[in-house]
Amino acid sequence: MAGKDQSKGRGELGYITLLILILVATFSSYGLEMYVKAHSENKIARREVSSRQAIYGAEGGIEWAKVMLEKDPTFMGGDISIGEGTVKVKVIAREGDYTITSLAQYGRAQRKLKVELEKVDGRWLITKYQEIHGNE
Repeated sequence: MAGKDQSKGRGELGYITLLILILVATFSSYGLEMYVKAHSENKIARREVSSRQAIYGAEGGIEWAKVMLEKDPTFMGGDISIGEGTVKVKVIAREGDYTITSLAQYGRAQRKLKVELEKVDGRWLITKYQEIHGNE
């Protein structure tokens, strides 16, 4: 009888070991799934931040052009660094108004704005504001 009791104990131990292995595998897969989701969410958040920085950088380029045009009405644009990004500004003068294109690059995010400015009563008035997508 002693032999029967021993084999019964080993069988129960085998089932417990199998159950523990199944639980460890299940929890490991849940942990991996959570990690992948968190990593994906983090990447999405970083892209969103870069995109917002790029649009703010492009708007900063427009404001920089306004200041430069106050100093020198023949200003044609240039490149500036804002934070970790770069902004390329192009100014085209027409009869009494200006068209300013501002292209900002932050990381992989790139945003481009085009505005038309007119000076009214000593203040800049934006008559047209456009975000450009693609190579326009």
